[in-house]
Amino acid sequence: MRQNDIFASLSTQNLIFRPGEPPVYFEVTVNNDSDRFANFQLEITAAGENRHPEYRWYRLEPEVAAAQPHGSSTKFQIFIFNTPIPGFVGTVNLTVRIFSPQLGQERRLLLRLKIESDNKPTLLSVELPVREFQIYPRNTVDIPVRVRNLGQQLTNVLLHFTGVDPSWMKGSAERRLTIDPGGTAEVSFQCQPPSVVQALSQNYPFNVEATSNNGYPANAEGHLEVLPVGFIKFSTPEKQQKIPHKRRWWPDWKSDTASYELLFQNSSNLQQEINLQIQGRDWQKCKFRKYPETANLSLGETAKIILDVTTKRPWIGLRKTLLLEVKAELSDQRLGSTDPATQTLELLVFPIIPLWLQLAILALIAALLALFLNQEPIQHLGSVNSVRVSGIGTDVISGSDDCTLRIWRISTNKLEPLETVEFPGQPLACGINHQPKGLLTITKDSVRVLRFEPVENKSVAVGLDSGVIELRDVPTGKLTSQLQDPNLPGGDRVFDIIFTTNSLYLFSGYGSGRVRVWSRPSINSQFIAEPKVIDLKNQLKLSDFQARTLAISPDDTRIVIAGNFNRFLVLPWNINQPDYQFKGLSQKKLGTIDSRGGREDYVWGLAFAPISPNSSNKILATSDSAGFITIWDLNKCEIPQNSNSQLEINELNCTHLDRWQDESKLAIRTLAFSDNSKLLVTGGDDGRVVLWNLNDDYTLDKTKSPKGKTIYRSSKKINSIHFRSSQGIVVSGSEDFQVKLHRIN
Repeated sequence: MRQNDIFASLSTQNLIFRPGEPPVYFEVTVNNDSDRFANFQLEITAAGENRHPEYRWYRLEPEVAAAQPHGSSTKFQIFIFNTPIPGFVGTVNLTVRIFSPQLGQERRLLLRLKIESDNKPTLLSVELPVREFQIYPRNTVDIPVRVRNLGQQLTNVLLHFTGVDPSWMKGSAERRLTIDPGGTAEVSFQCQPPSVVQALSQNYPFNVEATSNNGYPANAEGHLEVLPVGFIKFSTPEKQQKIPHKRRWWPDWKSDTASYELLFQNSSNLQQEINLQIQGRDWQKCKFRKYPETANLSLGETAKIILDVTTKRPWIGLRKTLLLEVKAELSDQRLGSTDPATQTLELLVFPIIPLWLQLAILALIAALLALFLNQEPIQHLGSVNSVRVSGIGTDVISGSDDCTLRIWRISTNKLEPLETVEFPGQPLACGINHQPKGLLTITKDSVRVLRFEPVENKSVAVGLDSGVIELRDVPTGKLTSQLQDPNLPGGDRVFDIIFTTNSLYLFSGYGSGRVRVWSRPSINSQFIAEPKVIDLKNQLKLSDFQARTLAISPDDTRIVIAGNFNRFLVLPWNINQPDYQFKGLSQKKLGTIDSRGGREDYVWGLAFAPISPNSSNKILATSDSAGFITIWDLNKCEIPQNSNSQLEINELNCTHLDRWQDESKLAIRTLAFSDNSKLLVTGGDDGRVVLWNLNDDYTLDKTKSPKGKTIYRSSKKINSIHFRSSQGIVVSGSEDFQVKLHRIN
């Protein structure tokens, strides 16, 4: 058996203690008989005690002895200041346990403690198992209380709950108890705060006091926190105000202020201070005054802030609507914001001079001007569908839905009707009288497209809604020839026409999905009456396909046809073998790029980049109904060759050089390259004419124009443009009947 290296002795074997008198003590001497350093700890237990972590009846000095070497001794003092068993009178055995963590040994000593009656008041202890409580208004919380009788006599105890409004208590705020010596009793008090507007959210300290008829009172303190709940209602009786408030039919330059009444109702249990912030679309156009600057809201109250809004009124013009947003800021944001967080205010600002008086003045001015200037502006009376600049760059011809062709002279910054041209007869077109000056000719139907004859540039081809193509002399407007397929009925609208560079062939695209090829033996001869026909609708197996736009490469080797279903088709063409071209058409194969679009998805615009002297590139730009602009190199596109006898349309193996989308995401109906291919100009449904910078590889130069440069903005769609970069001009035609000249650097 291992020898115990702990030796200990007591200063006494018997001790007498009387509660309520000074503490008694005894000493324990501990010797270290081991061969190493060790520290020692003591623990005292009483026979029959009910140990509780909060109840202490003795203390040690020191609590732990420092490590001591072999042969050293440590003296502990144990002070007894309370009875180990509450309410007990008599003798109890105390066990003194001495142990050392280093040695792993212990020793026990026994001491007899005699507890005498104190003959003094009963000692009470009040405990709160939970000291902090959280509750919402109108909810109930149970507050448990534990009372101990530390005395040696049976006692009657009165518990009294104080600190909160008595009306919050459910039941009595007092409890009467009888507790045995050393006994414990538990009770609970129920507390229910009132409604939201009566129970302010804060911490409420409370006190539970225990008293007896033969002892001293005892108490315990806790806190009851009423949690925030509810909302602040934000409203305004009249969200719309007017300046001036009255007599808006009469000039009034003094009225410039409107007043809004802003109401705040506190339906929460928080006291609030409310400040206003003014924001919204037009807040910078106004000045504001608040009375009062801030609103103080107690529980259940309604406060009002008057907001005066001052703004500058124009002398003339239409009524303006200013939109303001008032945001309420709460001093206590535990409940978030007001309900709603903001109010939108509308301010109608009328001009100083009423509208009726403005109109009367304008009518008077117009009447006076009519006396001196009995002249209407010369313009088209329908949508302008096509514009072209003449070869020598001095004139512009435009075609319109109003069944007319007009010719314009290019001046410094605008287009003017050509003075040498005046329609000789009655200028009645589409049932409307037109200004004869600059009126080149009248057609029998709406003009869809026009193109100058490339070689001599003295004749223009005009495509009509009726399906007829007219060739007219410029600048006389005389009809020299008329083309219409004799094998098919009329009404097949001409959407686009293009000449080959030698002017011997004319391609035309129709709403029926057909492309017709007209030919003639020489420039001075007439076109052959019966054209070659390519029926794309049947070959594509799309019943609604339309040949909307055409383009021919500068070297006349590729014909491009585009329309709906987001398609464009490429037709190889050999200008030196025109007869062979169509003699074996049933066996020739067409290449196509198909983006699988729907019936209303169109490729609207086609444009080839001019070929430089040292280049044979076939760079094609396309634009579509979703606002995308795509650049293709047709030299890198494989046109499949198929030996089958039946005509098929094969997929064209081709990838684009670049692709971007206009910020409007609306259809781009027309586009054109500059002479050096450094610029691309577009026009579309958003009414803008936009200039795009290109790199040497025909990709978009995002360093200069990532979103393009708008050079003109119309209220209606841009239908047609013609770009002559050598002269620094762009001409546009739009649905607002206008033909416009735009100068660029």
